[in-house]
Amino acid sequence: MIKSYIIGATLALAVTATAASAATLRFVPADPAQTAVIKNNDVLDSNNLSFNGQTIGIITGDQKSTSNGLFLDAVGGARVTYTYLGFEAGNTNFSASMGSDLFFNKGAGVSTRNQTVEVIQANAGLLDFAFGTTVPSAALFDNGGVANPNTSSYAVGYSEIDDNSFYVLFDDIAAGDRDFDDLVMRIDVAAVPLPAGVILLLSALFGAGALRRRQTAA
Repeated sequence: MIKSYIIGATLALAVTATAASAATLRFVPADPAQTAVIKNNDVLDSNNLSFNGQTIGIITGDQKSTSNGLFLDAVGGARVTYTYLGFEAGNTNFSASMGSDLFFNKGAGVSTRNQTVEVIQANAGLLDFAFGTTVPSAALFDNGGVANPNTSSYAVGYSEIDDNSFYVLFDDIAAGDRDFDDLVMRIDVAAVPLPAGVILLLSALFGAGALRRRQTAA
């Protein structure tokens, strides 16, 4: 009987581990889809990333909706790591996630290059982060929602690194430059590890099985 429990628990753990290992990112474009050619991106240059001349997918403020943006596919949630790569902007810009500040390019609490913040997103769906600008004019681009104001004069670019990572590039509300380096982040996701309780349960079952074998041998 105990052997059956052990086998069942092992199979359940294997299935859970397979599911928990699934955490990927994908870009869902607006309709119609838009692209931009990266040029004069000082942030990417300063991080030794060869982006200039590359075409990336973008979403402008007038296209942003609750059905497009950077999407998390995950079973059991994921650990999301935001890394600040820098900025090149006259405006005061910021990024935030789940209601908390991530990075600021100027002023009190200014962020440093390669600074990271980790958050847990419990469910699949659009990643919950936003870009904003406060000075000289206020605007917010919410990856998990909409843009306010609803205008084409600012945008976010999305560039895939691999299945688990993206560069996201904010082009603030100063119209016309389209260099996508006003605030730049890298986003990485990883599956949330299995709950410790599941592992402890399996260990206990194996221990019970070993005890049963010793009793039988005696």
